[in-house]
Amino acid sequence: MPPPSMSTLPPEFIAEILTELPVKSLVRFLCVSKLWYAMINNPDFIKKHLKRSIEANRERTLIVQDCERLSNQDPCFKKFEDNNRRPPYFYSVRFHDDGRFDRAVRLYQPLRHRRAKATILYYCNGLVCLYNLETEIVIWNPLIRKYKKLPFEPIDIPSGFKKEVSHSIWNSPAMWSEFAFGHDPVNDDYKVVRVSELISWCDREFEVKIYSLRAHSWRRVKHKWPKKESSIASKPAFLNGAVHWLAATHSRRSLEMLVALDLATEKFRMYKTPFKLGHGVSKLELEVLGGALCVCVHRYMEESDSVWVMKEYGLASSWTLLCTITQEAVIYCKPLVFSKNGEKVLIEQDFDKLFWYDVEEETASKVEILGMPDNFRTATCVGSLVLLNGDNVIDVDLEEGDSEDLGWWNYW
Repeated sequence: MPPPSMSTLPPEFIAEILTELPVKSLVRFLCVSKLWYAMINNPDFIKKHLKRSIEANRERTLIVQDCERLSNQDPCFKKFEDNNRRPPYFYSVRFHDDGRFDRAVRLYQPLRHRRAKATILYYCNGLVCLYNLETEIVIWNPLIRKYKKLPFEPIDIPSGFKKEVSHSIWNSPAMWSEFAFGHDPVNDDYKVVRVSELISWCDREFEVKIYSLRAHSWRRVKHKWPKKESSIASKPAFLNGAVHWLAATHSRRSLEMLVALDLATEKFRMYKTPFKLGHGVSKLELEVLGGALCVCVHRYMEESDSVWVMKEYGLASSWTLLCTITQEAVIYCKPLVFSKNGEKVLIEQDFDKLFWYDVEEETASKVEILGMPDNFRTATCVGSLVLLNGDNVIDVDLEEGDSEDLGWWNYW
């Protein structure tokens, strides 16, 4: 008796098989039949596929932002010195359980202004949030070339501040905004948070707004910024349905707390931290490593970075030293992921190198990847079909006759 073909299997069996496949195969299988198209586009299927991708670390990929065309004063947050240059390229680098990395392949991303480059804001569940200095924000799935552009949202300036702030939309000497990105698991919604700080000669106010991908709109958060005397002092980190920042006094001489905003309840929480600025500590960076919050403490006098991990979420006493990395002239370290066996940590250092750090042996081994730019920032992704119904990323360079490579198609 011949084995059953796919056409004779019940739809629920087919769906179960498809959830085990990589996104490149599933995108191709959209053309198999109307049944398969509807099945792969089903939100429950997309959610189940993502859950399995995260659990298995399937299709782990580095998304690399080329920073070499930017100002050397701050390679990731400055406009181009030469407006005629192209926007910086992005690349994808697939990496394997044994620590090997494939060649970097160029990607096309949706924000391609020549005057203002796109930069990585944050990343979550296979999505990367990008923004530029032209006040544009997108949520981008680089592995399936889909994105969603956020609507413009002005800052509501209180009447007493209007004469104090400049005409800038987002940032000025008296007004600036910080952003975060994450997933609301209660409502299965992806959200962008904007915290705007407004300063006058005698007062200071905060405005917090959230963009919902499900509603495709912004709204103001009713719960106020927890402490008016403190400002955001780190990049964001997403974990356990909340976005987090380190907060310090306005002079940034004293670190005060860890602030969390729950994306479901849209309420703030505060946690104590053992970390202090000063006394040789020049910089604190907040990250997520292995499903836990971590803080990188840079000590410029000792030329070292200490990586601390919050073993039990929300418990200040659970901060534990994971490792101390000592190298000459270290400015910046960002832990990305653990190796498959958990013995090593992949570290991005000073925007120009990657290395595996063995926690037990206290040794570092540099990672060499063909095709990598000289200076870069990285995000990590897993295979995800979220935004399958989004807009297509257009290969602008190919439209202009640049056939240097075929970007995403080479990725597959």
